[in-house]
Amino acid sequence: MSIRKRLFISNAAMIVMPIIFIIVIVILLNIVISGGFNQFQKGGWNSMEENDIETFNSLKKTASLEQGKLDDPAYLQSLTNQLEGDESGIVIRKGSELSYTSNRIGDISYHDLPQFGKNEFNTRPPFGHDKYTIKQYDFYFDNGTEGSIFLLSESSSFAQFARTFFPILFISLILLLILTNVLLSYFMSKGILKPVRQLSNAAANIRNENLDFSVKPVSKDELGELVKSFDEMRLQLKESMELRDKYENNRKELIANISHDLKTPITSIMGYVEGIQDGVANTKEKRGRYLETIHAKAEYMDMLIKELSLYSKLDVKSLPFHFEEVNIKAFVKDYLEEMKPELMDNKVQLTFNENAVSQTTVSLDRDKLIRVMNNIIYNSIKYIDKSESIIKISLKDLGNMVEVRISDNGPGVSEVDLANIFNRFYQTDPSRNKGGSGLGLAIASQIIKAHGGTISATSPQNGGLTICFTLNKTEGDKHA
Repeated sequence: MSIRKRLFISNAAMIVMPIIFIIVIVILLNIVISGGFNQFQKGGWNSMEENDIETFNSLKKTASLEQGKLDDPAYLQSLTNQLEGDESGIVIRKGSELSYTSNRIGDISYHDLPQFGKNEFNTRPPFGHDKYTIKQYDFYFDNGTEGSIFLLSESSSFAQFARTFFPILFISLILLLILTNVLLSYFMSKGILKPVRQLSNAAANIRNENLDFSVKPVSKDELGELVKSFDEMRLQLKESMELRDKYENNRKELIANISHDLKTPITSIMGYVEGIQDGVANTKEKRGRYLETIHAKAEYMDMLIKELSLYSKLDVKSLPFHFEEVNIKAFVKDYLEEMKPELMDNKVQLTFNENAVSQTTVSLDRDKLIRVMNNIIYNSIKYIDKSESIIKISLKDLGNMVEVRISDNGPGVSEVDLANIFNRFYQTDPSRNKGGSGLGLAIASQIIKAHGGTISATSPQNGGLTICFTLNKTEGDKHA
């Protein structure tokens, strides 16, 4: 539930719940104090007791049969004593005078009572602030004078009840408002503060460079979405920091490797230059050999610097690629035709399985893929230790991709070396180092990854090395 809906319901509950509570309290107080609604429906908030009704009926009989007793105060007092209410009493009116008034009743006059003719109606007099409920019986004395008997019974009217218990109701309302507000505020604040505390703790962890934690949303509202977004940001930040550390370690390793690889040719160049300066190369032929060596070392350094520059651009993804749709079979055949003279000079026998893939087109950068093929093939030529060098190239359809497989008949590579063969500056065996920068296969790996493909190497137990890489087909060939 959203925070907006929760706030709306909470505010509505703060209004509705106290009203419901007050209604319940009023009903309960009515039941406990006044005997409930049954008595209210009988004719008053507190209706007359049955004993009082019997006393009233006895007076009615006396008025009809023994009117003389109505002038006997002792008789009337005995009837008053029979009444249940402490302030209930009897009033007898004869003409315009009150001939008897119970001592339980305060000051009352002729005008405070209902007029003659309201026979046996329950009424409420205007005096005493609705203190009494009246039962009236009208009759005539023997001399024809109008007479009335009144039974006045204590009655707590609703107004009286409200005045009596208003402080209780008011205090109860205030307490209920406070209690409702506190409870709703507590639950609302709990639902809001918990994710806020989560975010605060998470921010403290990030400030302390601790990203190995997770934040799970406890609700599905706006704050839950914020916590979820914060955790996604934490994951992205963690990945960025790991990538930064990786680049930093790579940079340090790269600098160390560059220093190591440049130190050897520079030392050699400096040695030959000093030999020329000191006169060690004292003949023309010797000076020529020294200069040729210096030139070769300088060319190697230039090649190494170019390789490093290319690898660095690939590593930080700053080298531009120009992809185009190319028929992979035709591309490989054209490449091998150009390489054929040079491979023949190196006594390399090259075979190509032309029937593996027919007219399949792939998306590639021509110059970059030529660089990949060169690096793999020259790496194979460098390490082949047999009199006859054989390199086999084949293509394989993998559905949405095409696999290019290049195999040689060299000495092969151990399992440990296979896991690191595409790392920069990696040499399989220092004792068999044939020169080179150690970046050829690392550059090939970066280029294939930029094409959206994969590259891997296998080495059978009987020798040889096979390097496979994949290229994405064009959209037309994917659905063919």
